[in-house]
Amino acid sequence: MLYRDVFELKTETNKFYDITDKIANIIKQSQIADGICNIFLPATTAGLLINENDRMLIEDYRRLLEDLAPDGRLYQHPENAQSHLRASIFSQNVTVPITNGKMALGTWQNILLWEFDETTRDRKIIVTIVY
Repeated sequence: MLYRDVFELKTETNKFYDITDKIANIIKQSQIADGICNIFLPATTAGLLINENDRMLIEDYRRLLEDLAPDGRLYQHPENAQSHLRASIFSQNVTVPITNGKMALGTWQNILLWEFDETTRDRKIIVTIVY
């Protein structure tokens, strides 16, 4: 059995979005008790991460990403190379087990979407649940 849902999220550059609750609601709607949930982001300038949603940690990530792929640097890709480079550090999909109708995430784990592109985007997130 397979269940799929797609939702959109309007994003702004260099912001992160906690999509954990949205994914949890989709799992609840699926009525699938045990299986696997894959979250896929069809984008090359945004990424997904499972980590803690902590304000200070988020700032640490921002600094790390700026150090690794700084704004204002001359890149071969003329427009938004730093956005692509930052996104490549993350992933465009994550998979989470489902147990008893809930994601089997650790205590501090959240599903975060990070937008790195230089303009506002309408991101599509594809959630596929299989059992």
